[in-house]
Amino acid sequence: MLLIIDNQSSFIKKFKRNFLAEQDFDYVFFDHNQPIVLSAKTEISGIILSGGKGNPYEPLNLTANFVAMMNFDVPTIGFCLGHEILAVAHRGRIKKLPEYTAKKEEIRILKPEDPIFNGISDETIFMTRRHSFHVAEIPPDFESLAESSITPNEIIKHKEKPIYGFQSHPEVSGKEGILMIKNFLHMCGLL
Repeated sequence: MLLIIDNQSSFIKKFKRNFLAEQDFDYVFFDHNQPIVLSAKTEISGIILSGGKGNPYEPLNLTANFVAMMNFDVPTIGFCLGHEILAVAHRGRIKKLPEYTAKKEEIRILKPEDPIFNGISDETIFMTRRHSFHVAEIPPDFESLAESSITPNEIIKHKEKPIYGFQSHPEVSGKEGILMIKNFLHMCGLL
């Protein structure tokens, strides 16, 4: 089962309607401020931390994100705010951008051999972004897989575990974004 923490992103709701509803695996949504209540028999195969408003330093209740990461040692992927939460949870740092960004951005892939990029032949892709912050300093156990003109840490990954963070929104970035999510779901054993 796929566990999705919804940090109030309209994009994750669109992703649920347009992609998840068509899949043959089970998934469960919890709001960012809702307790994660699952049967002891529930087997979680992967976690998605959605985007949303704010940042990990503001007084939002993001508890469900941290509870999910602490309790399930499974492949995890974060989009936008979820990416920032992953970074902060592992001792990275975020910073406010000079201005709010809402557009399609060119992303340069630095490590095309990573399995998240299986099936992508170009070294640059375009992804949708809508955010005010970025991961300015990646955690010690992470590496940058892609960069953009806005941040050198556009896509990050834990060096030993299948934990990924995307500053942009692959869930609404067309064919290549969905392909990377499918690659992640393969890592989870769901596809």
